[in-house]
Formats: sequence, structure tokens, C-alpha cells
Amino acid sequence: MRNLVLILLGLTLTSCLVQADSGPVHIVQPGDTLWDIALAHGISWQELASLNKIKDPTTLQVGTRLRLPTTTQSGTKLVLHDGSTVTVTSEEVELLARVVQAEAGGEPFEGKVAVAAVILNRVRSSRYPDSVWEVLHQPGQFTPVEQGKLPKKADASCVEAVRRALAGEDPTGGALFFYNPHTTQFAEFWATKQVIKRIGNHNFAL
Repeated sequence: MRNLVLILLGLTLTSCLVQADSGPVHIVQPGDTLWDIALAHGISWQELASLNKIKDPTTLQVGTRLRLPTTTQSGTKLVLHDGSTVTVTSEEVELLARVVQAEAGGEPFEGKVAVAAVILNRVRSSRYPDSVWEVLHQPGQFTPVEQGKLPKKADASCVEAVRRALAGEDPTGGALFFYNPHTTQFAEFWATKQVIKRIGNHNFAL
């Protein structure tokens, strides 16, 4: 069933949808899919479909005005270590998914969620910057970002992994680091870190 949904979402949508009444809207462009539109606005495709009373995600017409939740303007909120909140923008959500693709594209789904969770744990921590963008661009932390080797687009599983991590899933139980013990060039450094979870090829540590 999951594979069927992903196939449907990957198709260009071609029929008619409901007209938006008021509030923020997205005007459907050629090649748009429900999945891509939802990702761009930081919401799930199910939420977008429900808001616009879409029963078949493959039925959408170019030029249709899709209603968007007004809350999408403020993005997803994360509670920080001091009780304050920070907004994760739709651009940061997309960047995070691309980083997960680069760092854990070949890992099991749980491992993808875990990598996304580590990054969000850093945002929440007092030891790291208070935004996804700043955490990901810290020097010496995420090689694909630092070397400009991120994929242009994340696949559906990485996007879903980020969505789940943003919703609060954390298979690591609070890890702030991840690494592959078989390929790392910094074994002495990692020996100083407490491993709290192993998922796929990655160790997750404090």
C-alpha cells in the first residue's frame, strides 16, 4: 500500500480540484505533485489533501488554487533547551532532507529518522546553534554540506524521515553524534563518545 501511495504521488497531477476561498494559496504549475507542493510549504501531503478535500491525489489541474494552512507561514516549531521555541522553515526542512539523503541514503528507514533526529537534537541543545541551517553549516560537522556535495533533491523516504523526526520521533534516545565505525578516520575521537544506539552502519552517541 505504501509503495502504491508513493507511486501515485510521483505522478504529475492532471484533473480538477477545489477552488480556494481565502487565505494563503498555491497555484498548481506544470509538473507539480501533491507531495512536492506539501514539502515546499512544510506540511504533509495528507494534510494538504484533507484541507482541499482531495480524494484522489492523482487528480489535479494546472492553475488550480490550493488552500494552504495559515500555520505554514510560521513553519514547524522546536522547543529549545531553555524552553523557548525556534521555527524550522520549509527551506530548512528541504535542506535537512537532502542532508539525510547524503548521510544515510543507504541506511534503513529507522537510520534515516535517527540522523534527522540527531540534527534536531543539536538545535535543541545549548551546545549548538539554535537553527537547523546554522547546525548544518557548522565548520567540520557535516562533510556533504561543507564540501557542497548534497544531492539536489531527497527521495521520498528521506523526506518522510525528516517529517517523523520533526514530529518528535527519535530512535536514538537523544544522541548528538552519529558516525560509521567502519569508515571513520577519527577513531580516537569517537572512542571518547558514549555510544547509546546502533542502527544500520551508524553508531549514535552522546
